[in-house]
This record gives sequence, structure tokens and C-alpha cells, in this order.
Amino acid sequence: MSEASDDEVRGEAGEFLLAVVRALHAHGMPAHRLEAMGGALSRGLGTDASFFCTPTAIFVALGEPPHQRTYLMRADAGELDLGRLGDLDGVANDVAYGRSTPRQGLEAIAGILARPRGPLARSLLAHVIVAGGGAILLGGAVPEALVALTIGLLVGVLSALTPHSEPLSRLELPIAAATAAALSGLATGIWPELSRTIGTIAGVLFLLPGLTLTTAMNEIATGHLVSGTARFSKSLMALLQLGFGAVLGAKLVELAPFVGPGGEGERLAPWAVWSAFLAALFGLAVLLRASWRDAPYFAVAAVITYATVQLASPRLGPAEGAAAGALVLGLCGNAFARFRDRPAAIVVLPGLLLLVPGSLGFRSVTSFLSEDVLTAVGTAFDVAVVALALVGGLLVATLALPPRKAL
Repeated sequence: MSEASDDEVRGEAGEFLLAVVRALHAHGMPAHRLEAMGGALSRGLGTDASFFCTPTAIFVALGEPPHQRTYLMRADAGELDLGRLGDLDGVANDVAYGRSTPRQGLEAIAGILARPRGPLARSLLAHVIVAGGGAILLGGAVPEALVALTIGLLVGVLSALTPHSEPLSRLELPIAAATAAALSGLATGIWPELSRTIGTIAGVLFLLPGLTLTTAMNEIATGHLVSGTARFSKSLMALLQLGFGAVLGAKLVELAPFVGPGGEGERLAPWAVWSAFLAALFGLAVLLRASWRDAPYFAVAAVITYATVQLASPRLGPAEGAAAGALVLGLCGNAFARFRDRPAAIVVLPGLLLLVPGSLGFRSVTSFLSEDVLTAVGTAFDVAVVALALVGGLLVATLALPPRKAL
């Protein structure tokens, strides 16, 4: 092969590395996973490359010093898409193992990214199911579930409108929280004992940044301090926006004479809670755009994880129960990655979304804004402990059963 051909091949390999790393970053891949995947892929392609990832930018250095070329890509992390994540991983594997050329890999990535989103009606239905199921999981009954269903529909419509308006996208969280709090307050005119807190949190459950907070803790624990700190700041700002919106909505709706303080909610029977869990899991699979061929794996993992938490928490405590659940979930995800050669995130993320302490963080912020400082500080400490417990469980799972995959 001529020298020109060698340069062309190396150029295509570098172009492919840039494209696949940017695509994975856009679909929610955390820094520690992304950098490890990039390093493994570059070695498979015979290309020297170094990676430095943050939530808002990616630095890629190709070649060896002093002939190194560095690229900066400004890339905001987009929404999670487990289907595209799995397909992008498959393309990276094909190129790394020589089953496809870098040029073919670039064409495959372009095709994956060009796929249209699913129908709006399906997304709205998923928002409704997640909100209604979340209300029951949080300890509510039928009134809270009905209110959350309505809020979930409105939040789904708002989420569909935000990509078309940058100002609206920046105000999505406070508007959604204010709407949820206002509707929960108005519903006390029909159900005086309705839990306004449960209705509000369940309605915006998918918008809570619990997963972002847990990912930030994981990145900090694995030494990726810049990315972890930035992601932690992002989750904190999201909680503040949601909390401000909720307090504002609650204060405004209390001007109506028929709005009451509400009650504490009433937990339903175990069969109803499990049904709500399965329904919420289905809704999350749709919102995360998971592939149906992966559905049996993450469904089984999520059920085992939730059962572990329900059994361990009353006996050991909430933090210890969360750690046990994260350990089981991490083992399931790593086994899936090891034996199916697919990203562990496909199994881990749906289950982790139902464990993360987003609702606790939301309660802490609203308590602080309502000047209930003692409750706010205590709840914030619980958030930190649960998040650390989740991270610890995932790290132990990786030690006990390595996934043998960088992604």
C-alpha cells in the first residue's frame, strides 16, 4: 500500500473516532465510559489517540507528540437513546474487529443518527404511564395517580415543544414543576386528602436529575473530576429550577379559596405497587427508546433489582438497600455486556432511573425554598448518602464481574 493510501486510511480512522465519540456523547454516555471506549477503539484501529470529555465538550488528540493534532468538539449531551447507543456500539465493534472499514462505519453512524424519532402519541403515552406509575411507587393511591397522569401528559407536550424553541427549552423545568404543583393543589378541591407532594413529584418524575447526580458521583469516584463536577453542578441547577417552579406554582394556586393543604397519601396493596412498577418500567423503555430485543434483559434486571431493594431496605436501611440494589443491577448489566457483547448501560439505566434519589433532592430543595431548613438539610444529606451507596454498589459490581467491554 502506498504512503498516500496509508495516510488516507489513518485519516478515515481518525474521522471515524471523532464521529463515534461525538455520537455516543450526544446520547448520554458518561465521561469515564466514553474515554475508555475511545482508547480501546483507537488501539483496535492502530491509531494513537487521547480523549478528554466533559458534559459540554470533547477533546481528542490524534497521533503522538510532537506531531499530534488536537480537535475540540462542542457537544452538549443530548437525551438518552438506548436503541441508538446499542447500534453505535455495534458499529464501533465492527470497525474495531475489521468487519467494516472506517468509511463504512461513518456511513452507518450517519444512518443511525438520521433515523426519525418515534411517533408523538407513543411518547405522550409513555410520559403518562411513568407519571401514574411513579405516583403509586411513591406511596400514593388512585387520586394521586390520576393527578400525576394529567401532569405527565402536559409535561410530555411541553417536552415535545421545547426542541423547537430555545427560550422554552431553558424554562422547561420551572414551567413543568409550576404546572405540576398548581394542578396538584387544584385537585385538593376534588380530593381533600390528596398528597400534593406525591402528585407534584410523580408528574415531573422523568425530569428529575437523579440519574445525572448519580452519574456525576460515579465520575468523581473514578477520577474524572472535571466532568463529574460539571455534571453535579448541572443536576443541582436542575433541582433548583424544579424546586423554584414547584414553590411558585403552589403559592399561586393557594390563592384559590377551595385549595386545601392535602394529606399524606395512602400506599396501595403490594400487587398494585408491583403493577405500577412494571408499567413505569415499560414507559421508561419507550422514553429511553430502548430496542425491543433488549427488553427481556433490562426487564428481568429491573425486577430483580427492585425486589432486592424492597427486601433489603426494611432490614438494613434505605442507603444499604440502595447499595444492594445497585450491586445486583450492576452485576446484571455487566453479565449482559459480557455475554451479549452489548453496552451494559442498556440494562443498567432503566433500572437505575427507578432507584436514583431525584425525588429526595426535589423534596430537599422545596423544603429549603419553603424555609424549612432542618428538613432541607436532612433530606440533602440523605440524597448524598443514597447516591454514594448507588455508586458504591455499581463499582463493586464491576470489580466482582468485569463487563469486558469499554462501553
